Amino acid sequence: MVDLVTWVGSGERDFSVNSQLKKAIQELGIKVDFAGLYIEYFDRTKVGTGDVYFYQKEESHAVFAIDLYKELTDQLDIVQIAILCDRSIAAKVRAKLREFFDNASCKISFEEAHFSSRARDLVDFEKYPRLMADSGYRKNILRNIGVFVGSVC
Repeated sequence: MVDLVTWVGSGERDFSVNSQLKKAIQELGIKVDFAGLYIEYFDRTKVGTGDVYFYQKEESHAVFAIDLYKELTDQLDIVQIAILCDRSIAAKVRAKLREFFDNASCKISFEEAHFSSRARDLVDFEKYPRLMADSGYRKNILRNIGVFVGSVC
C-alpha cells in the first residue's frame, strides 16, 4: 500500500500518487482517488477490517479493484489489486503496471492472464459480504462507477 504514493515532503499529506499506477488507470479511463484510498487505509481502516473498492468506467468492461482488508498478521500493508481491460489497451496497461510492480518496495506477486480466477473472485459481487475467518469481519465490495470515492486532500 505504501507504494501507491510518493512522498514529496515531511507533512502528513505531502504525497503524490505513484505515476506508473496513475498512468495505467488513466489508460482504463477510470477516475480513482488514490490519495483518498491511501488515507482510508492508513487513517481509518483498523486491523482485521477493510473493504474492496471497485471502479468501473460507465459503459465499459474496464475495471480497477483494490482490496483494503488488513489481515491480522500483515506487517507489510499488502493489498490486492485487480485490473480487467479490453485487449485494445492491454499492452499499454500491462507496461505501466509492470513498471509499478518492478519499482515497488515489496514485491509479493504479479499475475497476468487472459482469465484470472483470483481477479474474478475479487470482483464477484455475489460473494459479498464475505466473512473473514481470521477476524470475523464481513468484508464488503463498494461499487464506484465513473466517479471519485474517498476523501479529498
